[in-house]
Amino acid sequence: MADPDQEQGEPREVSAPSASNSSAVSQLFREHNRVLVAYLTARLRSEQEAREVAQEAYVRLLQLHEPGTPSLLRAYLFKTATNLAIDRLRHRRVRQRTEEQPELFAELDPTPNQMDDPANQLLAREQTDQLLGYLQEMPIKCQQVFKLHRLEEVPQREVAARLGFSERMVRRYVTYAMVYCHLRLQGMTPDQVRQKVSL
Repeated sequence: MADPDQEQGEPREVSAPSASNSSAVSQLFREHNRVLVAYLTARLRSEQEAREVAQEAYVRLLQLHEPGTPSLLRAYLFKTATNLAIDRLRHRRVRQRTEEQPELFAELDPTPNQMDDPANQLLAREQTDQLLGYLQEMPIKCQQVFKLHRLEEVPQREVAARLGFSERMVRRYVTYAMVYCHLRLQGMTPDQVRQKVSL
């Protein structure tokens, strides 16, 4: 099988699917789904995630208005799936970093004893204002999730229900916001942070 990263050319993408495109995608599914899932499983080390990524890639193909030839559509399928898998791996690394090194984010959660000191109270207020400023730099959906979950202490499941997101997306937004704030506190510029982590 050719390396999907080396396939050239991408069909033009728009929002409205067509009947012919649906038929072409169905044929692709029948002929290549097993290979695609195996390829993604090898990259992601998870068959479940591989199937989720494959499904998302098919959905994107269904949104193509001019799918082109079968070989071009197949190349686009594998390239799209590869990009989605890379994105998953990137977020997995960020999530693992958050879970394995919680002390990195201690500055975002002052302890009660620290808050007894007036100087610490002033510092906490200043830091809160700083973090709220960083929050304004993030995508609006990320802002909404972070404010509800971290500032208003709404459980993630309820945040997901209120905003119409999956719990997985809520966790992703919260993780991104935590990492973003931490890196900004470390002195990185917004552009530097966005180069390091992404949604």
